[in-house]
Amino acid sequence: MTNLIIGAGLIGLTTALELLHRGQQVTLIDSGQSESMGASFANGGLLTPSMSDPWNTPGVHRHLADYLFGSNSALKVRWGAIPSLLSWGPRFLWNSRPSRYHAATVANYELGIYSLAVLDELRDRLALSFDAAGQGTLKFFRTSSALDAAMRVSGHLRDYGLEANQLSRDETVSLEPCLTPIADQLVGAIHYPQDQSGDALRFCQSLADRIRKLGGTFHFGRDVRAVKVRGGRAIGVDLGGDVLRADNVVVAAGTASPGLVGKLGVQLAIKPVKGYSITYAPTPGLRLPAIPVIDDAHHAAITPLGTRLRSVGTAEFAGRNLHLDRERLDNLTAFIKAIYPEIATPETLATGQPWAGLRPVAADGRPYIGAAGTPGLWINSGHGHLGWTLAAGSARLLADLMAGRPPEIPAKPYSIGR
Repeated sequence: MTNLIIGAGLIGLTTALELLHRGQQVTLIDSGQSESMGASFANGGLLTPSMSDPWNTPGVHRHLADYLFGSNSALKVRWGAIPSLLSWGPRFLWNSRPSRYHAATVANYELGIYSLAVLDELRDRLALSFDAAGQGTLKFFRTSSALDAAMRVSGHLRDYGLEANQLSRDETVSLEPCLTPIADQLVGAIHYPQDQSGDALRFCQSLADRIRKLGGTFHFGRDVRAVKVRGGRAIGVDLGGDVLRADNVVVAAGTASPGLVGKLGVQLAIKPVKGYSITYAPTPGLRLPAIPVIDDAHHAAITPLGTRLRSVGTAEFAGRNLHLDRERLDNLTAFIKAIYPEIATPETLATGQPWAGLRPVAADGRPYIGAAGTPGLWINSGHGHLGWTLAAGSARLLADLMAGRPPEIPAKPYSIGR
């Protein structure tokens, strides 16, 4: 069985590996010059089933004015992007109803926990190295009301297995001593021990090496013009006159996925949402944090990645514009200075490497995984802010469906026609 996978980021690479391990042939196609040049390049580094809740929290409509006019809002809607959101936006708001929001949260959590188990298996079996850490994540709070509210939200997933341990201020600082300089600002935290972290780019590079050794091939710097269909079945892709053929075509192209399958009658409610990060190489000799910390109030995080730190946050609806907005980057710089004042020295800040990438966000907050209606055409896309968290599990789920095998978790919540 031959397979063409469009997209060589986290989702495409993990899908390729699953298919290769089942004895199938795989070719990956990507417009970038190497693997993981899109949203996987410098993401938050967080593997967080604990953050399975979509962005369309019930009541999100009450904050639309802030998203449009607020300069420091964690979620920003640029005026120029509004026309592209006229059909997607109402679906985003409709799915903020409590019942649908809860269903999406549970679906993401169950896929996330499954995905981390698959990732652990791959890491151990293939000896993958990607600055992986398994201490969990630490979400800290400045008010008791915010902490109590977050514990209530976490409580909704306890029946499904989420571990969420409430910590006092002293317990918080004991778990992460680098927070000591701001201890008087905190009332406590929640520790999510099931969460993990790691460098998605290094993971992707390790997978690409493994894929090559297993016989997989890559076509970089190539744009897929269309999925070719003949006799009602997908038979390959058009690369601008050059047609590559295969038994199956898997679309794992992130924000480009809707355009690739829309002409075939497959409607994916996915829009690009820009996220920012800055990666630092702190001055040698400084004590560095060991666990990712998340500021719930500012929807930002700082993730240790080996000897580096990555400050990440914000969500911006700006179409496909990857411009690095100085104000948004300044917010991330101010964040690391406020959280780790002893680490964020001028020398450390001078090493900062800014980046922005486009997350493929589905209107109902969960990914699309499965058959796309046309025989031979499959989708694995729309993972939003959880791409790193859900990648390995999504790939195995899709590979099972492609093989006609019962998947290890229910596939219906992620079906294309849901």
